[in-house]
Amino acid sequence: MANIKLNSLAKPKNIDTKPQYTYSDIAVDLKFDQLKQVELYSNLYEKDLRGSYDLGAIKNSIINIFTSFPGDKVLNPEFGLNLNQFLFLPCSVDTAQSIGNLIKNQLIKQEPRVIAREINVFADVENDQYLITMVLEVPFINNNNRIAFKALLNSTGINFYN
Repeated sequence: MANIKLNSLAKPKNIDTKPQYTYSDIAVDLKFDQLKQVELYSNLYEKDLRGSYDLGAIKNSIINIFTSFPGDKVLNPEFGLNLNQFLFLPCSVDTAQSIGNLIKNQLIKQEPRVIAREINVFADVENDQYLITMVLEVPFINNNNRIAFKALLNSTGINFYN
């Protein structure tokens, strides 16, 4: 039996081509990144799935928790956070405190990679909405291991912004 060797497929020695990340995930916002080859008669490739790594992966996870309702994931029916239950209650400091407690408890339960350093929910009674600010720490990432979130909870749902 003949052996066929394809040198072009061999991994170069002493070169680690795999990036070293602690956490990795798939980005959930299906933006199209186009990669174009510079050769003559090249094809245009579209990538609909992009990776996110380390803090980006954890940010995606947090946003998934906030934008999913319990029961949405068939294999994990407790995953998610139902903040819509507070939208029909009167906007008040007490409701803001209940929202903050729910967020803290669910983050501890659903995202064990983070430590909540600050979770603040402010009731904007005039506009009937809540401003949510969070500072989370990721202990297993050495440099720049804090993530800050700002979100607005109102009748349209939750919207994250920087």
